[in-house]
Amino acid sequence: MHKLKAVFWDVDGTLADTEMCGHRLAFNLAFKDFDLDWNWNESKYLELLKTSGGLKRIIHYRNEINSSLSEDQCSKIQERKRFHYKNLIHSGKIKVREGVLRLINELSSFKVEQFIVTTSGRDSLEPFLKTSLSSQLNFFSGIVTYEDVSKHKPSPDAYKLALQLSNKSVKNCIAIEDSIIGVEAAKAANLNCLMTLPPWSSSNKYISKKANACVTSLGNINKPSKIIYGKASISNLVDFEYLTALIN
Repeated sequence: MHKLKAVFWDVDGTLADTEMCGHRLAFNLAFKDFDLDWNWNESKYLELLKTSGGLKRIIHYRNEINSSLSEDQCSKIQERKRFHYKNLIHSGKIKVREGVLRLINELSSFKVEQFIVTTSGRDSLEPFLKTSLSSQLNFFSGIVTYEDVSKHKPSPDAYKLALQLSNKSVKNCIAIEDSIIGVEAAKAANLNCLMTLPPWSSSNKYISKKANACVTSLGNINKPSKIIYGKASISNLVDFEYLTALIN
């Protein structure tokens, strides 16, 4: 039986609903600052999430609508977007998802190493960590962000780097992801993976079938997790015992 020794956490959509309630709003505010008539509604943003990384997302949309914006202008928009995102974080409007704090604390009590593996930039990540996870920051052994790898999710590079930092066998590790491209990145690195659906996603087209299991949330005592597919949870929660079962 394999022992659980490391957990790799995605951020956006996994630790918190930062996508729809954070990044999307910040993009739209930045577009307004530059007098652009762009407005990404939830449906459009779901499509754009297939492109990993904020700047790449802007450039992808620019190409899609045949805009004449230069890459330098796109970079300035992304910089302004970071400003708005930080303000949204500091406002306290973006909360961690159900069961996240419980599981982080539980894994720490079992001496399981935890790493953050995200395609977000460090400038966007740090305000969130300091505001929403300040009491849990010392439970993380390492952080991999957009700047640390040249190829981003669904490329496995970020997870391969996290594995190197952990110095653990893939057999003793699991990633927690919310998106199809995140699951693909984890599986391409030969990692076990749990998919936890973001609160705004109920459609089957946003569910990856490649994860070891898929749940509606990590769950809390008063709001249990529901299994979409995969092994049943005795406690109706994603906990140390359940993650250990998934890697065996």
